[in-house]
Amino acid sequence: MEEAPAAEEVMSDADEITKMAAMPGADAGELWNFITETSPYKEWSYWPDYEGYQPGNSPHGAILRVFVDEHGMANIADDMKSSMDNGVVIVKENFMPDTTLAALTVMYKVEGFNPEVGDWFWAKYSPDGTVAASGTPAGCIGCHGGVAANDYLFTGDVGADGAGDMEEEHEHDDDEKHED
Repeated sequence: MEEAPAAEEVMSDADEITKMAAMPGADAGELWNFITETSPYKEWSYWPDYEGYQPGNSPHGAILRVFVDEHGMANIADDMKSSMDNGVVIVKENFMPDTTLAALTVMYKVEGFNPEVGDWFWAKYSPDGTVAASGTPAGCIGCHGGVAANDYLFTGDVGADGAGDMEEEHEHDDDEKHED
């Protein structure tokens, strides 16, 4: 006889359905509202093994903090198999050397949005939420394309145990524009 799922598993599935229903579309304004109001990213977990302020590289700033939503954390805990699931949101705070927040860069996995690049929707915001780039910015795709086999992520090895680290953070041309 098969055991019924534990109550926390049932609740987890219900929570997942509720979360997916509340997810924004592939729209920078909706995504900003989601990460600042609906599900404030500062209440999420840091990317494992990458907690707090970390050294960064261009174009993301001298100092970084990387947050991942609950859905993404579940993927990481499950060794990410081959890629992040749809609905995962990753927020990177980009700081100047004096820890002044310069920008937020976001990766959001949206089913069917852009299969050529793993269905990732990218967005870059000023600290006040002004959209600097969104959708399929050539700079984001060009740089993250170098790790396409890792689901376009620099922050951890897909399929590896744990989340890895950012030791292989990318270098990027400071002069490249980050626009659609």
